[in-house]
Amino acid sequence: MKAVSAPTAQLVARRKIINEWPTDSISIDFYKQEGGDANSTSSSHKYKPNTILLFIPGNPGLIQWYSDTLIKIVEQLGIGYAVRGVSYAGHGAKELVGSKDDHKQSFINTSGHQNAVAAKMSVSWTIEGQIRHKLSWVDEVMDEWKAEFKSSSQVAELPRLIFITHSFGAHLAQHMLLGRPDILQQTQHIIHLMPFIRFDPPPLQKMMLSTLAHSYEYTIPIICNCVRALTATLPPKLMDLYLNRVVGLDCDKGRKIALDVCTHPDMVKNHLVLGFEEIRELPELPNVVYLQTEREKDVAFRILGRICPISILFCGDPDQWAPLSHMEKLKELQSKSLINNIHCTYMEEVTHDFIVHPKMIEPVVDFCLNQIKHPKISSKL
Repeated sequence: MKAVSAPTAQLVARRKIINEWPTDSISIDFYKQEGGDANSTSSSHKYKPNTILLFIPGNPGLIQWYSDTLIKIVEQLGIGYAVRGVSYAGHGAKELVGSKDDHKQSFINTSGHQNAVAAKMSVSWTIEGQIRHKLSWVDEVMDEWKAEFKSSSQVAELPRLIFITHSFGAHLAQHMLLGRPDILQQTQHIIHLMPFIRFDPPPLQKMMLSTLAHSYEYTIPIICNCVRALTATLPPKLMDLYLNRVVGLDCDKGRKIALDVCTHPDMVKNHLVLGFEEIRELPELPNVVYLQTEREKDVAFRILGRICPISILFCGDPDQWAPLSHMEKLKELQSKSLINNIHCTYMEEVTHDFIVHPKMIEPVVDFCLNQIKHPKISSKL
């Protein structure tokens, strides 16, 4: 008789081509462990998920930072759940965390590809391009699910979707859902962690960031050259110490990923170009889509809230990307019945960059689990 052990959640990291861009992605599924093989990821041993958590990170859009957190979430949810996560186009680590795949396939080097560079970089450097990239990723996730679990002789229901986002990932996810009613109808819940969906920091920070963003043609080369000089001058151990003591990255794995990014000039440039466009393009109004009329300014939350609940986590330590004033405005709109089905939570002990602070991971994991297991608001699914 074959030995059968308890099902385990296992991560598989892959680099795939999405919209012509090599893209880091992860999948976390439960597998039946038979014969003592605790590392088998054969599709024949995979449990069919009824609910898929789709994770979209903030900028820098590296999924590797979040893999351990996502494993903790799905392990506590149990069989029936799975996770799919994706990096941004043009934002990736040199190595895939947890993967045995070939790491030698590099990202597009903008200095070495003169033909069709503009079209390719529009995917990496623009909000619209990143939205298209994430839509293609969701479609691919569903195609893979159908190929694995939906046989031609059996009509199976598609899995429910739960979107979990961090920072600017919220903006991308809400744009995607507004533009694709089919995906929205399949969505059971939206969970935003410190969503950057409006740009309204304190006046001094706003002036400084806006100045940098609008003079990006000059500021980006300067910043890239400074990063390049710093990484070339400091040995790895000193660079690690700098990221730990000066930048404040107290997570060993997070520092390694950050160092990998800093030593790849194209990735640094891609983060900055997209980030400055975010600052230029995001509205100051509490809405994900910029609409000209005052009457329509809250339409995004109204549309999404009609279909599924939206849970939003705000953090302590003055957050210029997801300020508490945004939470208060959302509560005000909800009190006037202008938006519905939205629940806001404030955690003082967590900061916007929680993912690189190990002590902050557990409260965020607990928040996500609580929203999924005990939603305070209703879903039509």
